[in-house]
Order: sequence, then C-alpha cells, then structure tokens
Amino acid sequence: MPVGVQPSLNPFDEADKTRTDKISTLSGKMQRLQIGGQYGLKCRLKKDNRFGWQYEPISITALIPQSKESQMIYLKSLISEDVANNLLAAYPNIVEDVVSGKVDEIDYSKVKGVQAFTWNRIKEKIFDNYIMSDIIVMLKPLGVTFAMIKKLQNEEPNAALLKQQLLDNPYIMTKISGLGFKKIDDLAMKLKPELYNSLERLVAFTRYYLSELGDGEGHTWVSESILKSAISNNVPQCMEHMDRLFASDSFLHCEDGKVGLKHYYNVENKICKLLIDKSKQISNISFTDEQIENAIKVAEEEQGFEYVPEQRKVIYKTLQNTVSFITGKAGTGKSSIMRAVLKAYQMNNYSISACALSAMASQRITEATGFPASTIHRMLGCQGEGKFTFNEDNPIYSNVVFLDEGSMVSSSLFLALVKALSKNTRFIVSGDHKQLPPIGYGNTFSDLIDILNKECVNNLTKPMRQAAKSGILSDANRIRENVNPVTENAQPKIIHGELKDMYYMFRNNREQLFKIAVNTYLKSIETDGVDNVVIAVPRKKDCLNSTSELNKVIQNKLLPDETRFIKLNDTEFRVGAKVMQTVNDYEKNVFNGEIGYVTDIYESGKTKCCDVKFAENKKITYQLKELEQLDLAYAMTVHKLQGAGKQTVIGIIDNTHYKLLDNCMLYTLLTRAKKRCLLLAEPQAFSTCIKTSHNRRNTWTQLGD
Repeated sequence: MPVGVQPSLNPFDEADKTRTDKISTLSGKMQRLQIGGQYGLKCRLKKDNRFGWQYEPISITALIPQSKESQMIYLKSLISEDVANNLLAAYPNIVEDVVSGKVDEIDYSKVKGVQAFTWNRIKEKIFDNYIMSDIIVMLKPLGVTFAMIKKLQNEEPNAALLKQQLLDNPYIMTKISGLGFKKIDDLAMKLKPELYNSLERLVAFTRYYLSELGDGEGHTWVSESILKSAISNNVPQCMEHMDRLFASDSFLHCEDGKVGLKHYYNVENKICKLLIDKSKQISNISFTDEQIENAIKVAEEEQGFEYVPEQRKVIYKTLQNTVSFITGKAGTGKSSIMRAVLKAYQMNNYSISACALSAMASQRITEATGFPASTIHRMLGCQGEGKFTFNEDNPIYSNVVFLDEGSMVSSSLFLALVKALSKNTRFIVSGDHKQLPPIGYGNTFSDLIDILNKECVNNLTKPMRQAAKSGILSDANRIRENVNPVTENAQPKIIHGELKDMYYMFRNNREQLFKIAVNTYLKSIETDGVDNVVIAVPRKKDCLNSTSELNKVIQNKLLPDETRFIKLNDTEFRVGAKVMQTVNDYEKNVFNGEIGYVTDIYESGKTKCCDVKFAENKKITYQLKELEQLDLAYAMTVHKLQGAGKQTVIGIIDNTHYKLLDNCMLYTLLTRAKKRCLLLAEPQAFSTCIKTSHNRRNTWTQLGD
C-alpha cells in the first residue's frame, strides 16, 4: 500500500526546490505497515508509465518510537487517547519494553481502561510491527517476503517466539517452499555457524531433499543408498549423524532399505485402509435388473447409440459395489458409462455429488453425463489450505460421490475427499492411469487400481464403434503404449483417421511452429469460436513455444485496437481478453480452471481494477495485486488442460520442453481434442515423447501390492 515518504529533497517536483516537507509515493511489495508506525526506508527512484516517479522499497525497518509524543501517535492507532495516556503515564517506554522482552514486568491491571483483551491486542500489534520487521530484515538476503513468513507464523503465531526459533535453528525456513536449501544453508551458517556438522543441519537437508523429490517428481520414498549419496554430496560434514537420523521416527518412515517422509507414508496408508474397509461394507443402496435396464435405455436414447457388452457389464458392476474404479484408454466410453450409472441413481431418487479437480474437468462431467458437477474443493467446502467444511467429523451425506479424472488428484486431496465420505456413501472414481500423474507427491489413482480388490476395478479395453474411426483416438492409444503412430516418410502435412481428424506437421524450426500455431488458431476460431479452440504446450514460460509468449501474441492479434488494459509484471490484460483463474479463491467464489472474459477496467479510489465475467453471468472484480490469480487463456499448458475437452486442439512440442516430454503428456494432449487435433513438433521431440514414460513413481502404496 502507498505510504507517505518525507525525503530531504523531492525529485518529483521540479518547480519548487525550496520545500523540505515533501510527500511522495512509496509503491511496491513490502510488509504490512501500521498506521502510526515509524519506519526507516531504503528506496530506489523508479518511473511508472502511468503514475510517474515513485519510490520502490529496497528494505523497510520499523523504528521503535523513543519520545512520548511518537509513542502516543503509535498507541492512538490501537487504543483511545485516554487509555494511551494512562498506559504511558505508568510505563513511559511501553513500546520498547514490549519489544525488548520485558512483558512480564508490565502489570496492565494497574492501568485504568486496559483490560486483558486490550493488552493482548497491543502486544500482538507491537510484535507484528517490530519483531516481524526484524525477521524480514534478517531474512532479506534470501528474498523472503512477508507472505512467506506468514506461513511460518501459521505454526508459531507468536512473533517473538518465531524470531527466537529462527535464531536457534534457521533451518526451519526449509518449511517455506521455493527458497532452495543452498540459500537457507548459507544464511544459517552466518547466523549460527556451530550448526556446521550438526544433526539439525542433516535433518533439514533430508527433509528438504525428500520434500523436493515428492513435490517435484512425485516419489514418496527413495533408497537409503541414494539418500546417503545426496547427503554426502551436499552436507558431508553431517554424515556422522546418519545412524541417529535413521533411528529417528519423528519425521521419517524407513522400511526394507527405503526411506521417505512419514507424512507421505501416513497419507498413502490411510487412503488404502479407508477404501479397502469401505469396499467391504454392505450398502443400503440396491438396484434391480429392471431398474438398471431402464437407466441404460434412457442413456442410450440420450446419446444416440447402444452400449457394447463390456460397457453394460461395467454399468452393472458399478451399481452393485460400494467402491468402484473405472479406467481405460481413450474412446472406451468411461464418460458414457457414467451417464447410465448416474441416471440409475437419479431415476431411483438417490442423491448424487459429482466432482473433479479443476473447473474445466467438472464442466466436462456435465457435458458428458448431463449432471451438475463442481470442483473437489468447492464440494468439500474448502476454508483454506487443507481445511474443509466436510470431513470425517462432518461427512457428505450423498448416496453416491462420483470423482472424474481421478489421475489428476493429489494424494493429500484424495485423502480429504475419502475422509469426508459418510459410512453409507458409495464412491465411484473414473480416470485414465496413463494420463499425466498428479502434481505433487504420490500416484493414488494408478496405485489403487493395482491394489484394490479386482471386483472394485473395471478396466475398459474395447473402443466404442465411433472411436474406431477417429485418428485422434487411435493414434493417442498407440502413443499410450509407447508405439509411434507416424510411419510415413517426411511430408509437409500428415493426416490420420477415417474422420481425417488427426494432423501432424513436423518442422526443425521453432519459429515456424510458433507461427503456424498462431495462424491456425486464428483460422480455427472463425469456425469453432474462441471458446472451442486452444493451443496446448508443455511449458508456461521461459521459451518461445510457451503459453506466456503465445498468449501475448494472440491477444495482440485479436484485440489490436483495444487501448484499455491492466498490467501486472509482464502480463497485460485488455478488455475482451480470455482469461483463466489459476488458483482457488474461496472469498470470491471462483476456482482454479474457470474461464472468463475481461469486461471492464477502471479505477476504484487509487486502485486499478478489472471485472471478469465467468460462466452463468458470474462477475468477479480483481484489484491490480490480485491479477496474479489470472492467466490469459488462448494457450494453456497440457497440465491445465487435463480433464477438459475442446473442439480443436493445436499442440506444440519442441526440444526446449525436454524435461516434460513423455508419452503421458503427449497422450493427454491429443485426447483433449473432440473434433480435430493438429500436432506441431520437432521430429526429435516427438520421438522422445514416444520412447519416454515418466508416470511411474516410487510410492508406498505401490509396495503394498
């Protein structure tokens, strides 16, 4: 937030060089500043294209008020003037006394007007302002922000105790994601060099290494030998504590030469136990053959085709079991089957809750089955990270809960959903275990298919009659099995399928791929509309064929004359732009994956805002700083697009995407297309995708098979 700055010379006012009481604008990222607080500022002069010259903060240090007058100004922002006077009369250096730890020497009960609530509020504000300022200055070399420190405060709300914990063991900063162990380690060695060969340092590195392995690559365990090698390469001075490390069960789970975070093990183990137990329960829900046949008949009439014997068998099994998993390659009719299953529940007056991870995936449930669906977070009533209205103490009382695109769901969220199922609720999960695995640790859907009782698992193998004609589906399923579908010699364009719906264009020039993708996109939206066409790529940024670069160019092409825009960092949003919500915002009631359009840009007070219209005429207002929640949505990453379906999909893969090239990614990309797919690729990148599989993960669940 902007605050007043009083420099000795105002560089913004060329006309008046004589004034010394200048007020200028301080703008940029900073900790929360308190009214009445005094701050020492280190700033740089910066010219904003819209607002002119401003000061951008480099560092901000809270200054403890020394005089009675300055303390009064500060205290008046917290309490009434009379109470502030009473407090200062009893304790003339009250602010400094609190900051320096002399709280126990202060008897607030002797001060007129100061009750326990008031005193605790004063202490909290002083701690937040001054001690948090000290913490921020201390951690400044790491690039730590106030938002990052607030994550540590979730575990230790008392700012004074948090500061002491940081000084005692700086390695607690490994709980902050995105910093990297090397940065934390360097600062820790400066703050407390005696930790050089300590167990604390070893524990910190181990926790960091296993967390990175889980969040980055999905593995929940690693062999002891690999872990020892990583320790030897990074903190060799701590090797003497290895036996104590492995003997500790406080945060590690060790089993048969494998080691991982206990939290990962507990989550995976709990999911398995709950679902195995539920699968053995006898449900009070039942269907007669006649009821099932009636539902099948209605679904067939709605869809315009009949189910094949394999599909009918799965429909019957799913309606008879308490827990059902449905998987199969593209075109085998997973969504079609669910239309009949859900129809049977509906026609017999059973309650249904349908969900998926993203807003786009939940929308596809509705398109495919005709039933309303929501995101998992919305269905569980998410109240913040890991906090849900519906849980084991307050379960969902629907007769059946249906989860689609189960392979997308992380282990932690999967557990939250399973824990929220009531005793009598049936659970149906559909998905394709050969698509991209979830972001984060574990591979729950794929693992459960292998370990659950075979009566609970339905693996579809036979393609629907309609699918056999599709080049998209037939080629995608070859890629799924690491088989190259392109056997032709090099040609400018290759077309596959009886429907002529799968196109390939191979080029060794990335600029050409980019240009063809943009031109094809612009032509495609003329016939299919902008809502039904998307460019899909593996990477979001840092290369030419990324969503950030593609979106920038396409917006310029579609909205060349639009002068109204709002900009955050390097991303500009113009009126009329297609955008996507990228995080769940429960206060605004808008969720990850929802697509909308910028309808207006304006100033509210001193803050620039924009309005975005989402589906069902839902209008959401974003202030400038909230634009981090949005991305332009003409091009999307394959991960973001997973679970969605578009009429036309234009895919690009090149060798700059090398870390993300595998058959799961390519298979997922192709199967997002309903009507036509154009794959633009460097030949080597395409070949790498066919030969590479990354969806296999080391998990504890897998070992339990």
